[in-house]
Amino acid sequence: MMTVMRSAKVTVRFVQALLMAVCIVALVAGGVVLGLRFDRQQSATALVGRLDRAFTVQSPKEPVGGPVDFRAAAQRVIPSVVSIDKYEEVYGFFRREPGVEQTATGSGVLISDDGYILTNNHVIENAAQVTVRLNDKRQFDAKVIGTDPYSDLGLLKISAPNLKPAEMGSSKGLEIGQWVIAVGSPLGYDNTLSVGVVSSLNRTLPSEGRSLLVNAIQTDAAINQGNSGGALADAQGRLVGINTAIASIGGGSIGIGFAIPIDRARRVVNDILKYGRARYGTLGVIVDSRPGLLQRERVRLQLEEMLGAKPPAHGILVREVVRRSVAETAGLQPFDLILKVNGKPMDDPIELAKFQLDSAPGEKATVEVWHKGATRSLTLTLDDRLTRTAEE
Repeated sequence: MMTVMRSAKVTVRFVQALLMAVCIVALVAGGVVLGLRFDRQQSATALVGRLDRAFTVQSPKEPVGGPVDFRAAAQRVIPSVVSIDKYEEVYGFFRREPGVEQTATGSGVLISDDGYILTNNHVIENAAQVTVRLNDKRQFDAKVIGTDPYSDLGLLKISAPNLKPAEMGSSKGLEIGQWVIAVGSPLGYDNTLSVGVVSSLNRTLPSEGRSLLVNAIQTDAAINQGNSGGALADAQGRLVGINTAIASIGGGSIGIGFAIPIDRARRVVNDILKYGRARYGTLGVIVDSRPGLLQRERVRLQLEEMLGAKPPAHGILVREVVRRSVAETAGLQPFDLILKVNGKPMDDPIELAKFQLDSAPGEKATVEVWHKGATRSLTLTLDDRLTRTAEE
């Protein structure tokens, strides 16, 4: 019995040991399996995270370039924008004396608390009377202080208390893609705001009458008839331009509008206040306005027959020299070529126009001229454009 019992005890112990060994092996194996599963799960989670980061667009708290909410900017600039009604003298068939009728509407921007208003020249040109309506519904007759057909800017003055001038910004630091807002009275709807971005910069294009838009701001903010003279402001409500023109099919907005940079407008305003008009420098020459003229071989051959020397394929052809001008004094003649001004090539007549619009009488300019096969450099003191034009 004892042997049996001992054997039974031994058997029991053996069985217990065997079971323990099996459990240990199972636990170890399970741990390895669990470990492998855990490692695989970790690896899969990390991969999903990397894929999520790779394919998910991260939404910033605020779009680059400005806020999406323009309420603060609108509250800042809208009170400074006015509506303008222009009245002109008209003659009727049965009238012995001319009558005055409203002929146009536009917009303007208060730029001082004593009543100066900046607008477009074409909004107030030839006006017999100008009426201004403020954002708070008050209405005043305005005095025309000065106009400038070349920049298409005009300056008005009203006498009224409690005016809110626009906060001045700068057009110098504008960037393509930057938020801007246009405020004015399009199609007769006062205090209208539209939002867009700066689509392009430094556009140069002819506008109404004699004006030339130089370094204009292009925007896709909706601009329609009546917006002329109104504000183009940045996302903080600071004035950066004066809306002036649209590219349009049929007269409506198609998302291509233009504004005069406020830095240029500031110079015109200062001139009007100081001299009664905007002042521009001029060389005293009238040039051929056809771009790329000298790139035509036929034109150069004709000039070679006339002048005895074949001209270069670049430059601007002088057609006339204004009498008693700085150009005449310096010896410039018709059919000379202006090659460079202050080191900048003059390959398009519009480049000379831009230079003169950025210049003032009395400033000096270095001009490189081709004359019958010889090239020379001249230092000229610019004339006053208005004086020279009046003497022509």
